[in-house]
Amino acid sequence: MAAKKKNYYRIILQTSVFLLLAYMITRLFVDGTYFADFEAYCPFGGMLALTSFLENNSLACSMTENQIFMGIALALGVVAVGKLFCSFICPIGTFTEWLGKIGDRFKVRYTLKGLTDRSLRILKYGLLFITIYYTVGSSELFCKEYDPYYAAFTGFGHDVVFWMAIITLSITMLGSIFIRQFWCKYLCPLGAVTNIFAFIPMFAGVLIIYLILLKTGLEISWVWPLAAVSVFGFLLETTRLRTWLFPPFKITRSVHSCTDCKLCDKQCPMGIQISSYEVVDHIDCHLCGDCLYACPVNETIQINKKERRWLPATATLSLVVLGLLLALNIELPTINLRWGNDMQMQTAGIFSKSGLKNVKCYGSAISFASKMKRVPGVLGVEAYVKSHTVKIFYDPDRIDERGLKRAIFTPSRTLLKSPPPRAQISAIRLKIDHLFDTYDTYYLTQLLKQSNGIWGFQTQYGEPVEAIIYYDPAKLSTDRIKAIIQSPEVTYKTRNGSVTQELDFSVAEMDDTMHPVERDDFIRKMFSPFNLPFNDYKKYTAEQLEVYQVPFKQAMNPRYRREFQFLAAHLSLDSSIVRFETTYTDQPYARIYYVKSRITEDQIWQMLKQDTLHFMYRGGKMGSKKNVFHFNEKGMVLSRK
Repeated sequence: MAAKKKNYYRIILQTSVFLLLAYMITRLFVDGTYFADFEAYCPFGGMLALTSFLENNSLACSMTENQIFMGIALALGVVAVGKLFCSFICPIGTFTEWLGKIGDRFKVRYTLKGLTDRSLRILKYGLLFITIYYTVGSSELFCKEYDPYYAAFTGFGHDVVFWMAIITLSITMLGSIFIRQFWCKYLCPLGAVTNIFAFIPMFAGVLIIYLILLKTGLEISWVWPLAAVSVFGFLLETTRLRTWLFPPFKITRSVHSCTDCKLCDKQCPMGIQISSYEVVDHIDCHLCGDCLYACPVNETIQINKKERRWLPATATLSLVVLGLLLALNIELPTINLRWGNDMQMQTAGIFSKSGLKNVKCYGSAISFASKMKRVPGVLGVEAYVKSHTVKIFYDPDRIDERGLKRAIFTPSRTLLKSPPPRAQISAIRLKIDHLFDTYDTYYLTQLLKQSNGIWGFQTQYGEPVEAIIYYDPAKLSTDRIKAIIQSPEVTYKTRNGSVTQELDFSVAEMDDTMHPVERDDFIRKMFSPFNLPFNDYKKYTAEQLEVYQVPFKQAMNPRYRREFQFLAAHLSLDSSIVRFETTYTDQPYARIYYVKSRITEDQIWQMLKQDTLHFMYRGGKMGSKKNVFHFNEKGMVLSRK
């Protein structure tokens, strides 16, 4: 007889996962710029993301190729080898297994059997259905709202619904102490998924029937096949408690050499009675291999009647590496939208543009597509956020590639410093390579505002992009400005500390001629007006409205521009006020449009002077924030001049 050994393959992999998580948490406290994505490699998130992508042609920010291909690797692993993720990698499974040992120590943990065991298994299929349904409907990972793992490691982050996570976390921890692997057996939606893939003939049959019905022209919602595999998975699991054909690798027991010591039963994390099987085809078997090491008799408990203790861990590592390699080499579009008809798409041209750093997530990709949809001749958009690349489908008879580039480009005018009354202002024109998207403009802004003597700049489309730099000729030469623009990097401050960004701007052409500019002309060119109507502004005639104008120096400062929407929302709480705008004449002003006789200018002035701005979110929830604006001089009603 051989001495009992430990399953070091499994212990090392499980410990490695927790060491990685510990590193991520520790780095959060020592690196202010680090973002810990605790769901980055979650295979369940990947399966949800893939389902959402197939239905919606889009991937939300929280959905990545890493997750998707890890999900595919998990599915392949279940069919080809076994439920390896559950036994070797899943942090919830590992943690609840460790918690269960506390219950064993105090002899309070029980293994549910019979009708209770079978009935409770419906919970994970119900949770699976709900999770997929809401994920596809919202294009966001619904599992983040309740996932006990995600809640614990993010400290109940903003994606977590507190009451949901508290319930699942409490049930998971307490349940694991008193009931063997309570989360894994009865609640885990990924456990339901792995069992569905273990019944792969059933899953394939439902999918084939659904595709055939779609091919015949029937409009059948994806919800029906989801419901079918959930119901059939539950029925197959509870009526059989056995796998069906797959996976091909199973624990086997030699009845000839077995001594019925039942050490394998005691060692099984899932509570399977190994000693009662010749071939362990129980649905809960994760092929963890602990029973292989518990058996004191050589060549008695094996994998498919052979000594293959290395197989589960090796297969797990191989599948992880496969998933990571696929994710590195294959990029799925974050959005894949078409609004052209079939005939138009057959003759459509395809224009690709890389390096668009402002296409960085689902929201920005949707915003980009919305912008392109307004361009005549554009038929569709694919966006790849990982590589910041877009593909634009267009009608060559209506627009060419130059027109598409012009449509993509966002012109800018940026005031960096407000010149004093007697300041010298000159302008030079340049053409700058590698300056195209809004992030490039932002980096150029950070670079130029650190240089004493540059007042502002404008950009407009060109190949290369055309720019006008406004500067003080007493402080800077044109050659110095060129050298500043071609700096290899820029360091600037953010809320999380300093950031250094590499740059590759290149001045392709520069007009050395200095063009003097009057201060008032410069201010007017740089001023970006803000205009927001609300409260049914359009239903009123000019005769029904009056305009209260008040000096507003902060309207010149781009730092405050994003705060204008809160000021406008604050004013909109009074239904008498119907529009807020900023303008520049002899100086910057705020203009508030209001219905005559329903509110006075003194009441408007008091609203502007309040220390706190109050506003309403779209869902009806009220919000508030500090009023950062300083109105020092009362205004006047324009119609009473």
